[in-house]
Amino acid sequence: MVEVMSDPASNVDPIPFSAYPTLQTQPALTPPVMPPQWSAVALLQPFSPPQDGSAPADSPFYQLCIANLSYAEGGYFSAQIAGTQGGTWWYIIEENGFTTLSTDQGSTWTQVEMGWQMPTNGWFGNSSNTPPTCAGSSPLNWMNAQTADWWKIPVNSSVPDVFAATWMWFDSQSQYPVRMMYGQGPPAITQGDPTQLPLLQMYSFTYFPSFSPQAPGAPAPWAEPMIEGFSLGNPSNYSNFVFNANFGMTALMTPVNEQYNPLPTRVLYVWKPDSEYSVYTDRAQNTLMLYTYNPDATDSTGNIIVSQEALLTGPSPVAPGPEYSDTSYLITNYLEGSTPPCSCAGPAQQFDFPQEAPNWISNPGVEGTIQATITNNPVLCPNTTILIYSALFPPAEPNYPQSTYLWTWYAPLSPDGTLSRPVTFMQSQSALGVGTSLALADYFDFEVLQQPINPANFAVPACCD
Repeated sequence: MVEVMSDPASNVDPIPFSAYPTLQTQPALTPPVMPPQWSAVALLQPFSPPQDGSAPADSPFYQLCIANLSYAEGGYFSAQIAGTQGGTWWYIIEENGFTTLSTDQGSTWTQVEMGWQMPTNGWFGNSSNTPPTCAGSSPLNWMNAQTADWWKIPVNSSVPDVFAATWMWFDSQSQYPVRMMYGQGPPAITQGDPTQLPLLQMYSFTYFPSFSPQAPGAPAPWAEPMIEGFSLGNPSNYSNFVFNANFGMTALMTPVNEQYNPLPTRVLYVWKPDSEYSVYTDRAQNTLMLYTYNPDATDSTGNIIVSQEALLTGPSPVAPGPEYSDTSYLITNYLEGSTPPCSCAGPAQQFDFPQEAPNWISNPGVEGTIQATITNNPVLCPNTTILIYSALFPPAEPNYPQSTYLWTWYAPLSPDGTLSRPVTFMQSQSALGVGTSLALADYFDFEVLQQPINPANFAVPACCD
């Protein structure tokens, strides 16, 4: 964390452009090819939790899981899965397409129909027949554990004229997978898409703490999946994080609408206590998203988009609050010289997302839970402790009518964890066809500001009147 002193009189925005993350754009890269044999450990974060007891007890697709994966070209794909809430599942896909399942660690087996096909050494098979593209290379976050190539794969969706996006991150040096995000879930909760990777497509967000170009000649006996530094739950008894009341940070925001590349982003946040609240800028958030890597993005009238600002304001402790309080605006800024220079969407245009309070993760209905702790993993969090939170988000029809998961990772900075630094924020099954369909934020610069943020950063532009 960087402590900074800013002078509001001379510097309106306390976060300099040099703090924004960048993608190093690459020439036409060849999509990575997996080795003919490999083994890996995967951390699997699901799309949706069961809430009404209707989830089958014998499915691993509703809970955080760890898996041992192994593959032999022309032979088999094996996945030994352990659920963090209980249960084990061992799937083996054979070259003939049959899938068998053992729930007793290999003692007995049953043939199952999952809609999966044997994977190949190319992981980019997609249902749109559109080739994958690399948006560029960057570390995943401020920990800078490795530089990754950010690959985007279009996938047919249920939204007319909109492709969903699967994102895969490969280590720039080894070209082995580091992470993947499925922007759209499988056709059914327990039925996969044969054009997508088996098993992995059933989870919204996957990390690969280890990957090796080796595998046994035949599926190895059952072994409990393990991740270095991983502990179930919250063994150190950390408290839930609470946002600092005056901070700024930067991120790369990644959409699941295939049309868009990641957006370098800056966030400013202020939340004054009830006793100091007098104008709407006392509780406000400005998220500025640059279209640097989307130079051809236009609105419905053909105006070229250069940036968007999400201006969110918080509620007043007494009603009625000041003008503009407890509301939200999405401001689209166009290329200089455009008429008009900007446009605005608010609650009437389905952009109704007021500012969240600093303790939002603990609010009733969110049910934020520390599901796991990872300490000093060389791939996921070198020299750092990470808390993996899950929280409930609104339903996503048709597959997730109850809710979907939000997965967010935080690194504790204070002994009790209330002051924490964000690492990543991911909403599973983010709505397609709504703006850029942002689903993922990877965080870079984080600054607790010692001077108040200039209220000019939260001014409502004329195009919103």
